Amino acid sequence: MGNLFDVKLRAIENLYTNGVDIIPVVTIINGINNEQVGRIVQFALDNPKRIPFLSFQPVSFTGRDEAVTDDRRAAQRYTLSHLAHDVKNQTGLGEPARDWFPISFMSTFSDWSDLTHGPQADWGQLSCGCHPNCGTGMAVMVDKETKERVPVTAFLNADRWAKDVARVNDAARGKWLSVIGMALAVTRTYDPFQTPTHFKLSDMLKKLDKTFGATGKNYGKVGKDRTMDDIEKRRKDRWNFLFIAGMWFQDLFNYDFRRTEQCIIPYATQEGEISFCAYNTGVGWRNIIEKMHMTATLTKWYEEHGKHEIFAGGKSVPLVSSEHAMVLREDIVTNEIQHDLDNLGIAKTAREEKTRARDSKMKQDAENARMAKLYREHVLQEKPVAGLVSIESLAPAAKPVAKKVEEREEVGSFGD
Repeated sequence: MGNLFDVKLRAIENLYTNGVDIIPVVTIINGINNEQVGRIVQFALDNPKRIPFLSFQPVSFTGRDEAVTDDRRAAQRYTLSHLAHDVKNQTGLGEPARDWFPISFMSTFSDWSDLTHGPQADWGQLSCGCHPNCGTGMAVMVDKETKERVPVTAFLNADRWAKDVARVNDAARGKWLSVIGMALAVTRTYDPFQTPTHFKLSDMLKKLDKTFGATGKNYGKVGKDRTMDDIEKRRKDRWNFLFIAGMWFQDLFNYDFRRTEQCIIPYATQEGEISFCAYNTGVGWRNIIEKMHMTATLTKWYEEHGKHEIFAGGKSVPLVSSEHAMVLREDIVTNEIQHDLDNLGIAKTAREEKTRARDSKMKQDAENARMAKLYREHVLQEKPVAGLVSIESLAPAAKPVAKKVEEREEVGSFGD
């Protein structure tokens, strides 16, 4: 057995120790690992100091899966709505219709942040202006000490809050009036009876200030000149703003040019910027660009440079220590894979589909040969030839074959 699970846990530990926060990104396929959604969320909730963000990516049928069969696509298709309901059903966390919003919802708040920083700022805030169907997410406020968690939109009326902030943005009255406007908008929509036990309105305001750097208070630098002291200072915050998000990339079966036009993940290529979905799925720009600018085939590259070592198929990775300080519940560590597709008799991968198609063809060819043999023996009244393997194997023998052909013409062919 391999030890990739231990390697991943150790990697998270090493990165955290050296000041790097990680975002686990998981591809979800219905019938393959959708049962793991709740367990992954629970892992993040149990380790709020180390996991500040979770990203799920519903399967996209592209590349070797572009020619997926209808049965497998229907069985494995997983959507953002599935994600929201799986989180609810498997963890009891959140309400899909109340707590999940398009990722583009954040643009209202990034616009507000740009107002507070002013036009003299070197950089603006990241604005997720992608199509609403591209991604969705839920924000959860987690107490790092007690592990208590509550969706932010359970104690903040997000619709009302965003509309109020949009009015503040439209007024564009400068830094401090915009800060005051945000504080009033939060206060207006805040419900103290739905928050985590120790959470206060002042904690929410501080969290926003820390996230967007609105007032200029030093919570620890986040730029390239930050130090471990800055990182530790930011980590002293008791509250983790855990964001559980899903990004659904397109394929040939759900391609929408409106989504492509609003893509926020562009590829920089020799032919210019190309959106993620256009480059990797659907249109197939990746193959076009790579072939246009290819300098060597993969085979030629391996001949000159050799292959790097691959740790897969149960191969263990050299690991000095597997120790880590994360909370890991034995009851959520999966030792058994899902069997949904096995029970339905549906292939899991493109390779398995091809193997099944090949085996099915071989079985059908064998059955056709058996029926042809029976037809020759019982309908055409042909005598079995000793050592006969196939009709083709008799072709070189002129006399016996000719005699059989004459007899066959007298009786009549299958087409008659």
